[in-house]
Amino acid sequence: MINQGQVLGRVGKIETRNTATGIKISNVSIVTSKKVLKNGVKVEKVTWHNITLFNKLAEVAEKYVAVGDLLYVQGEMDNQKYTGQDGMERTKSFIIAHQLQLMPKSKEHKPEPNGNAAYDNMGLEDNEVPF
Repeated sequence: MINQGQVLGRVGKIETRNTATGIKISNVSIVTSKKVLKNGVKVEKVTWHNITLFNKLAEVAEKYVAVGDLLYVQGEMDNQKYTGQDGMERTKSFIIAHQLQLMPKSKEHKPEPNGNAAYDNMGLEDNEVPF
C-alpha cells in the first residue's frame, strides 16, 4: 500500500517547539494555488496544507525556513480527530514530512523587510492570510 503526500508551495506559518521529552516538532502551513473556472471566470483557488516535521527536519525548518519561502515536502498522510470548541468532532489532515527541500529563492518572492511574505502572486492580500 502507498500512503504518500507531496506539496510544493509557499510557507505561510511556521511554529517550532520541544516536547517534555526533548523531541523537536515544527508545524508548517504551506499554501498552494491554481486557476479554476467559476461561472465562466478564471479565479485563483487557494489551498492550505498542514505539515508536521520531527527532530532533524524540524531543526532544519527552524533554522532555514521562513514565511514566503518556496518549499517542497514529501511524507506520509495522517489524520487526527479532535473535538472543536463547539463540541463537534472534526478531523484534521496533515503530512508527516520525511523529506524537505528548500527551493531557490526568486527576487519577487523574498520576504518583505517587516517579515511578511509577498502573497500577491497567489491572489491573497495581507488581511486575507488566515493567521
